Amino acid sequence: MKTHVLIRRLAAIANGARGWLALSLLARVIGTAAAIALLAVPVWAIGQTASHGAAALDIPRLAAGLVVLAVLKAALRYAEQYTGHHAAFTLLAQMRLDLYDALLPQAPGVVSAEGSGRLMSVATRDIDRIEVFFAHTVVPAITAVLIPCASAAAIWVLAGPLPALLAALSFVVGGATVPLLGSGGAAVSARKVLELRASLAQHVAEDVAGLAEIRSFGAEPQRMAQLLALEDGIANHLRRGGNALAFRSASGFAWPWLAATALLGLAAAGAAPLPAMLAAAAVVLATAPTLSSIEALAHSLPLALAAGRRYLALLSRPPAVTDDGDSSFPDSGCPGGRQVSVEDVTVRYPGMDAAVFAGLNLEIPAGTHLAVTGRSGAGKSTLARLLMRELDPDAGRVVLGGVNIRTIPLAALRRAVTVVEQGAVLLSGSVLENLRLGNEDLTPADAWLALEQASLAEYVRSLPGELDTQIGANGERLSGGQRQRLALARALARNPAVLILDEATSHQDPVTQDAIRRATLERSDCTVMTIAHRSDAIGAGVESVALQGGRPAASPSV
Repeated sequence: MKTHVLIRRLAAIANGARGWLALSLLARVIGTAAAIALLAVPVWAIGQTASHGAAALDIPRLAAGLVVLAVLKAALRYAEQYTGHHAAFTLLAQMRLDLYDALLPQAPGVVSAEGSGRLMSVATRDIDRIEVFFAHTVVPAITAVLIPCASAAAIWVLAGPLPALLAALSFVVGGATVPLLGSGGAAVSARKVLELRASLAQHVAEDVAGLAEIRSFGAEPQRMAQLLALEDGIANHLRRGGNALAFRSASGFAWPWLAATALLGLAAAGAAPLPAMLAAAAVVLATAPTLSSIEALAHSLPLALAAGRRYLALLSRPPAVTDDGDSSFPDSGCPGGRQVSVEDVTVRYPGMDAAVFAGLNLEIPAGTHLAVTGRSGAGKSTLARLLMRELDPDAGRVVLGGVNIRTIPLAALRRAVTVVEQGAVLLSGSVLENLRLGNEDLTPADAWLALEQASLAEYVRSLPGELDTQIGANGERLSGGQRQRLALARALARNPAVLILDEATSHQDPVTQDAIRRATLERSDCTVMTIAHRSDAIGAGVESVALQGGRPAASPSV
C-alpha cells in the first residue's frame, strides 16, 4: 500500500474523533501562546527597566497580566488534555471494535494463518501506536507549524524585519531540518522492530501453549536461543534508532540557544532596542519546545505507518465465507435432529496440489450417530469445518435439513451445529458461566442435566460452590479430561440439531469414554458425528465410515 493511500485511510479512521481533536488543537495553540507570553513579557520588562528605569513600568498591571496568562495557560492545558484523551479513548474503542468485526467472519482460520500472538500484537501495540499518533502527535505537530509562524510575526512587530527573518530561519532549521536527521534509517528500524516484536509475541504464545511438550523434549535451550535471537534483533534496531534520536535531540537543544545568541548580537550592534531584542530572544527560546513535536512526529510517523499497514491488512483481509444467507431456518435443536448431506464436495487448500476431498458424498440421516475415522490429513476436521461453514467447498454443496448451508445465516447455522474439539477452550469464571456461553437462559436444572450426560455432575457436586465454583483461566483448576467434559456439557446444554465431537473424549479414561458414548447415543433429539483417528476409539453401537484419499473407504450403513 502506498504511503499517501495509507495516510488517507488512517485519516478516515480518525474522523469519528475529529471534533474533539479540533478542540484539543485550539486549546493547545492558545495555551502555548500564553506560555510564550509568560516568558517574553517579564524579559521585556527587565529590558525596559535596564533601559529606562523601573518607573517606566506599571508593575501592578504587569503582575495582573501575568496572573491572567498563568491561569489561562493552566485552564487551556487541562482543556487540551481532556479533549485529547477523549479523542484517544474514542479512537481506541472504535479501532478495536472494527478489528473485532473484521476478524470475526475470518475466525478461526485467521488465528491459524496469522498466529494468536501476532493478532494480539496488532490488537494492542499497533492500535496503541496509531492512537498515539493521531491523538497525541498530530495536534502538537500542527501547533508546531502555527506557533512559529505567529512567533515570527510577533518578533517582526517587536523588533523589525531582520530579527524576524533570523528567527524564521532558525524555526525552519529546528522544525524542518533537525527532525529529518537520520529519519530514513529510523523508518526501517521502526518497521523491523514491529515485525520482530510480533514474532516475539507469537514465539511466547507458542511457548506457553506448548510448555509441556517443550519440557518433555528438553527443548528449552533451543526455544530460549530463538527467543534471544529475536530480542537481539529488536535491540540492534532500537539501538540504531536510538543513535539517530540522540543526534537529533542534541541538535534540537543547540539551535534555539544559537538563534537567541544571534538575536542578542543584533541588539549589541544596535539593530533594535534592547527590550525588544530580549523579548525576541525569549520568544525563540519559548517557541523551540513546540518544534520538538515535529521531531516526535518524525519518530512516531514511521511506527504509526508500519502499525497502520498491519492493522489495515487485517481489516482488508477477505473473510473465508460470506454471511449472505437469507433463508428462514429454525436454529434451535429440533426433535430428531437434522439430516446432513455432503454432495459431490471438492476442497483444496491454498498452496496444496492435492485436494482434501474430490467429489465427496456422505449422508447422515437425522437423529443418527455416525463416526468418521481416518489417519491425520484424511479430512476429518475439514468435514467439521465445512458443516460449520468455516470454509466453503470449491465445488459441490453441504445440505442441512434439506437446506443448502450457504443460504443459512451464519448465526443460525452455528446455533444449529455445535462442535466440541479436542482442545477445550474455557473462560475464566464459574462452571455455570461456562455452561451459559452463548446460552444465557440456561437454567441450573438444565445445566445439571448436561453435566450428567457429560459424566461431570458428580465431580461438580463435590466442589465447594458446585455450579458457582470458579475454574480459573482456561479451566486451569480442572484436569484435561474434566475440561473436555465441561466443554461437552456446554455443547449438550445448547440442544443443537447437529453435534460434532472432534476427538472430544481423547483425554478420558475408558470407563468415562464409554459413559459419554452411551449418553450421546441416547440423544435421539440431535444428529451426532464423532471424529476419531481409529475405529477402536468409537466403541460398540456406532456406525462408522473411514476417510481415505478424500473419499469414504466404505459407505455408512446408518
